[in-house]
Amino acid sequence: MEHGGHLLFWKTVNLIILFALLYWFLKKPVSNFLSNGIDSVVSRFDRAKKEKEEALKLLKEAEKKSEEVKAEAERILAYSREVAQREKEQIISEAKETAERIVKMADEEIEKELYKAKEELKKVAAQKAVEIAESKLKGAITPEVNKKLIETSLEKL
Repeated sequence: MEHGGHLLFWKTVNLIILFALLYWFLKKPVSNFLSNGIDSVVSRFDRAKKEKEEALKLLKEAEKKSEEVKAEAERILAYSREVAQREKEQIISEAKETAERIVKMADEEIEKELYKAKEELKKVAAQKAVEIAESKLKGAITPEVNKKLIETSLEKL
């Protein structure tokens, strides 16, 4: 058993030397590999965290701009309604003024036409009165009445 114990001892020593050499030669590359891997994961995590924060910031800015746009749209709509109301009132006012002018002009035209008609009626009535008087006088004047009128006119002279 001595031989087996001795062999076991040398195998153990060889194994320890092998591990020591592996540790000695691989310590730096494995450490760098692990360190680089951890740094890479941490870097990706930090980058993802920053991108998330930036995305949240952009989302807040977009929401703020959206609210500003909505508020501006409301202001524009309110202004448009106000302008439309003023335009409507102005159009109605102008239409009323125009209608009043048309009615006034129509009244004046009616007055003119009525005056013309009255004047024409007076002329026609006067002419008819003269014609009627003339026809009555012609029927009423006889040669004797005519002689008397001439004598009266001569006396006055």
